[in-house]
Order: sequence, then structure tokens, then C-alpha cells
Amino acid sequence: MGESLKKIESGDRTVWITQPNEIESILNRREAAFNIAKEKLASEPGKIETAMQIAEAFGRGLFEEFIKKNSDDWTMEKWVKPVVGNIFNPMGTTATFTKITEDEAKSLIFRCQLHEDSKEPHIASIFTYGFLRGMLLSAFPEGEILMGSSMAQGAPMIEFTYKTNATDEDRLERERIKEVFMNNIKKSEE
Repeated sequence: MGESLKKIESGDRTVWITQPNEIESILNRREAAFNIAKEKLASEPGKIETAMQIAEAFGRGLFEEFIKKNSDDWTMEKWVKPVVGNIFNPMGTTATFTKITEDEAKSLIFRCQLHEDSKEPHIASIFTYGFLRGMLLSAFPEGEILMGSSMAQGAPMIEFTYKTNATDEDRLERERIKEVFMNNIKKSEE
């Protein structure tokens, strides 16, 4: 595994750390996908669907490359472990899973580097929801991800519930999320 240097500046101090090139690759791809989604929203105001599709495609790609090889017979626990180790940790995302059963997990994400770096919390939240949804549906096509709170709405963390088998009501979540964030983006532009 190759390594590269990463510069971290804090106030008047600068620290250089080494990081595996794979981590740099994930971060660069996340940044590229996020920027494409952001540009689509800027060029087509109100078209959250396109941004959501870009984020979900990014999540499916992450699943294929970094998670799929870990199991052929998925349970929620088998899905969570590689997501945390192979995706969350390299991306600088810190999460606590408060519940993991065979068919459901709940997490509180209290540090999300994308939110910190982007300065556009609504778009970062849409993107985070979308790429997590893409990873989840890659393992559990009948599943869904529910969002209970968002950093973009002033919460100190993002609350997600991941389900392997969604109810009819759960399947409406994606549309609810799009509507909530569309309204939030409109309000922030006023």
C-alpha cells in the first residue's frame, strides 16, 4: 500500500501525516462526486433528484470496490463493519452505532468531514444520505435508510436508521428527504 502526505493546519501550526493512497483515492472521488452533484443543483435549481442519483451511484461504487468482497450472505452486522472500517474511517466520519440487529441498525454520525469541508450543509446532507443509501441498497435491495436528524438543520449529529427490509411507509423516506432539503435550500438562498 503506497502512502502520501497530508497537510493539516490548525491555527498557527501545521502537521503532516502519512495516509494510504487508497484513502486519498476515496476522498478525491468523494470530492469529485460531491462537486458534480453540487454543480447539478446549481445549474438545475430544484432538481434534487439528479444530485441524489449521483450520490447513490457513488455509494454503489464504494460498495462494489470496498465492501462487496466481505460477504455473499449479508446481515446488518456484516454490512456495518466494512462500512465503518473501509468507508467511514477513511472519509473522516465518526459514527456510533446504537443498535445493530440482524435486520436493522441505528447510527449517530457526529463528525462528518464533508459537512466540515463543504460549507454547504444542505447539499452535504443530501449527498451523505444518498451515498449511504446507495451502499445500503447494494447489499439489501429491499432495504431503506431513514434520516432522523441532520447537521444541516442545526442538529449536532446525523441520525440514521438502516433497514434490510423496508415497509411501504419507509419507502417514502427518499421523497420526504428530497422535499425537506429542497425547502431548506430555498430558505438558505432567501
